[in-house]
Amino acid sequence: MIAQSLRARWAATLLLAAVQLAGCARAAEEEHTAARRKLRVLLQPYIAMAPLLIADAESLFAKQGLEVEFVRMDNAANALPLLLNGDIDVLPGTIMPGALNAMARGEPIRIVADKGYFAADGCTHIALMARPGLVGSDGASPAVQRVSTDRGASGLYFVRSALLSVGLSLDSMEVVEIPNAPEIEALGSASIDVALAGEPWLSRMVRAKKGVVWIPAQRILPDFQYSLIFFGPNLLQRDRDAGRRFMVAYREAIGMYREGKTPRNIDILAKATGEEPDLVRASCWIAMRPDSRIDLASILEFQKWALAHGYVSTPASAAQVWDSSFVVWADTILSRRTQ
Repeated sequence: MIAQSLRARWAATLLLAAVQLAGCARAAEEEHTAARRKLRVLLQPYIAMAPLLIADAESLFAKQGLEVEFVRMDNAANALPLLLNGDIDVLPGTIMPGALNAMARGEPIRIVADKGYFAADGCTHIALMARPGLVGSDGASPAVQRVSTDRGASGLYFVRSALLSVGLSLDSMEVVEIPNAPEIEALGSASIDVALAGEPWLSRMVRAKKGVVWIPAQRILPDFQYSLIFFGPNLLQRDRDAGRRFMVAYREAIGMYREGKTPRNIDILAKATGEEPDLVRASCWIAMRPDSRIDLASILEFQKWALAHGYVSTPASAAQVWDSSFVVWADTILSRRTQ
């Protein structure tokens, strides 16, 4: 009788403990969800945004306790004031004179990771495209009158360099800025002679037979640091831990991206960009470094050019441009997982 009573008490005690543990687990999960940091990240309609799209689709941000809201804009330069004001937290984009000027003024904005470079031996992700029939087989410089390119300094930096490589000067040409979709038709109808195009628009031009690759970026600017991840005051000053968590998720996504054109990666990018899977598969996926370090020398070389052309007023120092601490933190976290 006593033994039976003791067993009953033990059963009740174990049941109570189980209920309490379940309650604690639910409370911890609710607390984790409630404490999840919300980050606003710029997103543009390009395949080069792949690591961000992969991290979102594979819940890598969520695993780091982050809730990411994508802010969609066509022009990264227009998002720079939002980054400086703290209205967005992360800005993926090309190097911008406005960012360099802000860095030189001592504002809290830094490059924190690589997001794409023109690998010398890589595929053509960006190129100066020519209308059909413009470039002959004799190698002579064609007569170029109208060029379509964005007027941002990074675009002009490549276009000027590309034209100089074939003995032409942009100063003698009419420069227009046409949105991506109508630009394809303008090139095909010979309304413009050449256009600066990146993926997936480059592949669209080729498939539609409206343009041909003339001068690939990697031929003119081999290993140039084309695309970057910028942090602003929110992650550099107010919540560095959230910045570290973002970088861990980003680096995990880089690893998945570097696995190549797997069915899963193609499915994620096709759904996120609205492109046909065949086009995503055929497009050039820009090279990204596995450790997310940048080629700082090419950034400083661009700054020198921007300074000479009046885009930058005062040069920023290397320390004002690049903060490696976030990728170093990601190194530490990710290396522990492989031990």
